[in-house]
Amino acid sequence: MAKLVKFPDPPQRFRRFPKDVEIRNALDLQNYLPYRAFMLTLNLAYRGKMKIDNADISVRDWRILSFLASTGPHTNREIADAMGMDSATISRAVQYLKSHGLIEARRSKRDRRMLLIMLTQKGADAHDLIAPERKNFSEEVESCLTEEERKALYNAFDKIDAFFSARRIEHDEWE
Repeated sequence: MAKLVKFPDPPQRFRRFPKDVEIRNALDLQNYLPYRAFMLTLNLAYRGKMKIDNADISVRDWRILSFLASTGPHTNREIADAMGMDSATISRAVQYLKSHGLIEARRSKRDRRMLLIMLTQKGADAHDLIAPERKNFSEEVESCLTEEERKALYNAFDKIDAFFSARRIEHDEWE
């Protein structure tokens, strides 16, 4: 089972700026959503690597395996968009996971130019080995919330997702 990582509290004393530096509009980071979300993501992300046979599974690799296990086959571009990563990063991860037999790429029957990335049985088994530990970790983190708070948190996530979805602009890659 995963162990919660205890991070040190930020320093309570503040150092002074040099006399020739004046900050006029400092952010209160504890009340700044992007900072809080970033720190939460750091705390939630698995640190280190998981070992599956001879493959070291990084956070990036795990996210791809769990995405494919949850949603089925996708193209590199779809995975990149869903993961918020660039295509080159996804391509490197796909090559690594392919080299260890965890995923495979098949040509789409509808569009022969398109490669669909999918789990192999070995990849599905690796996912099923790791997933319970990650789920337990999530439940451990969520245990600090009441059921009402947990529902409110996920409701807030849904609202923030909707905020960004409503503002997303699709760009034609050929313009």
